[in-house]
Amino acid sequence: MDKTAKSRRILILYLIITILLTWLLQFMPMILGLDIENTSISSFDFASLFFGIGGVMPTLTGVIFVLVFYTKDGIKDFLKRCFVPNKGSLIAILLSLGLICAEVFVTQMISRGLGAEKLGFEGLKLIAKNPLYFFYFLFWGIISGPFSEEFGWRGFLTDRLFRKEKLMQVSLLIGFIWGIWHFPLYFYPAQIQHDWFMITPLLGLLFIVSCMSAALVYMTMYVIAKRKVFPIFFLHMFKNIILTGAMIYPFSETYSVVVVFVEIVMDTLFYVIFTRTLFYKKALEQTSEFDYLK
Repeated sequence: MDKTAKSRRILILYLIITILLTWLLQFMPMILGLDIENTSISSFDFASLFFGIGGVMPTLTGVIFVLVFYTKDGIKDFLKRCFVPNKGSLIAILLSLGLICAEVFVTQMISRGLGAEKLGFEGLKLIAKNPLYFFYFLFWGIISGPFSEEFGWRGFLTDRLFRKEKLMQVSLLIGFIWGIWHFPLYFYPAQIQHDWFMITPLLGLLFIVSCMSAALVYMTMYVIAKRKVFPIFFLHMFKNIILTGAMIYPFSETYSVVVVFVEIVMDTLFYVIFTRTLFYKKALEQTSEFDYLK
């Protein structure tokens, strides 16, 4: 078997295992008739055990595949990309924070214009009262998405698919896969995907589009940081705990609807504009393609 065919089979196997195991585990509480009313990554009911384990499948499967199919140099490279930042990582983290804060601002301005109430900022208020809460939110922010997914989506899958001449196509493909992987969350009342689908199924489907536009930003940061996954952890965390999470909660139903459209538009604009800058083009030129399959 030639290396291209082997790589394709490994990728297909990774996606099948990741998606099927996630769906099986996260649908299991419903199959067993468990109470899922308040189930989330930070809740402690029995259903959360299935929910949480299902959510780590992208990372768990990705790490196993790296250990099984990569050379020793490939494993070392994987660990360095995930845990050892570089100068580009810091730039990517700051750009990510700026973009997410801008999206919050624009979403709230539009929401207020439509008559919605102000954001609650309960997370920030808690931190102001007791700075130790910062570490609480940091822990859950890293666990709920970044660590459970990004070793797989970016550390393994993006690395396998990375081709300089096809970055947009690769990004959109990964974003689509990432979007449909979230399918079980539409059935959990405590998840925002459920809220969107209850408002209108179209809004629920737009979440998949938002994953595709977000994947364009993730790929941009991946290039800026020279294939480092480290800054992607922060980008994912910022999206989870700032844009639609604890830092600004509670937010209005209007905000929860508007944010999907704002995220799609602003993420796409960021990609289109930033990838035309000299800074990005230089970073892309300096980013090498590697294949560490045995």
